[in-house]
Amino acid sequence: MTDQDLDRCYTALSDALAAVGEEKASLLLATLSLSLIVKESDAKIVLDLIAQAGELART
Repeated sequence: MTDQDLDRCYTALSDALAAVGEEKASLLLATLSLSLIVKESDAKIVLDLIAQAGELART
């Protein structure tokens, strides 16, 4: 993925979160997370990313 692709994706996620509002942001993120998980065939990668996200959320 190029830097431009990443920027487009970050912007789309930001716009989607703004569109659904704070009340439904968790649902959007959970749905997106599950959709992305099924695209990754290596469970270790998914579990490592979940752990990383959890650590970041606790700081």
